[in-house]
Amino acid sequence: MAKFIYLSEQELKVGAPLPWPIYLRSGELLAPEGFIVDNLAVRHRLLEKRPVRAALPGDRSIAATLVDGEDAMGRQLRDPLIHLKHNAEGLTLTYKLPGDFEARNEQVEFLGRIPLQALIVSAPTLRLGGGQVWNDFEGLPIAVQVIFGRNLCVFKTSLMRYASLPSPHMFLRYPTEAATKPFRQALRVDTRIPVVLSIDDDHSIPAVIMNLSGSGCAIATNFVLGQAGTRMKASFRLKIAQQNHLLTVGCTIRSVKGKLSQQMRYGIEFDDGNDGATMLAIKSFVYEHLAER
Repeated sequence: MAKFIYLSEQELKVGAPLPWPIYLRSGELLAPEGFIVDNLAVRHRLLEKRPVRAALPGDRSIAATLVDGEDAMGRQLRDPLIHLKHNAEGLTLTYKLPGDFEARNEQVEFLGRIPLQALIVSAPTLRLGGGQVWNDFEGLPIAVQVIFGRNLCVFKTSLMRYASLPSPHMFLRYPTEAATKPFRQALRVDTRIPVVLSIDDDHSIPAVIMNLSGSGCAIATNFVLGQAGTRMKASFRLKIAQQNHLLTVGCTIRSVKGKLSQQMRYGIEFDDGNDGATMLAIKSFVYEHLAER
């Protein structure tokens, strides 16, 4: 079992990068490895928290070992997001700024993670007066929902740091635990594939496939396709193993989102009676793109 010791004042040097991550006694990451203490004020703020670090072979002070804190620290060292890589999609932040009457829900882009240290996401626009920026809200509690693969993952975190370059992004504290549950039956990939939809064989409607799985897809269009339960055919091309394949599948609308004055988005389920070779081609496209991530 890992041992943790209190950080000494001599180990926290101004202007030098941390050679190891430091934590609170609760197991929450306080500063990642490589973090640079800019000035004496920052050093003082960190020392006030009585930070700890993992004990090294050369640390012989048994009295300094946090025996009662090992369980919390051990949980921190087990990565609750080990399966979250660049397969993330649909990441939502929920937070409440000072003065807000209701919590905000913002869709952001997942940019990456530093395992056990930080998550990196795009920064939503604040839409505040008074010239406030995200730097003013470091430590703000944030709830996160992220879809990856077939799963929905939910956890709590806080804003650790904001950076404006090269594009606005935020570092979120790495969670010590997360709840993951099945969200969908099939794996899917984000796409922008042109598709032609035929309804009742009377007319054709252009649209775009926004994501695709072996059992269905999401379609965006400026045209009204119908209500849930409407059946139609979808024709589109997929490039699999450097070869183009023209596919036509029967499908059914299962969900409708959007307004008539805006772009409509439809959840589509492929019919069970489609040709087996066609469905195998769609699954091959999905797995090929998942492997490239």
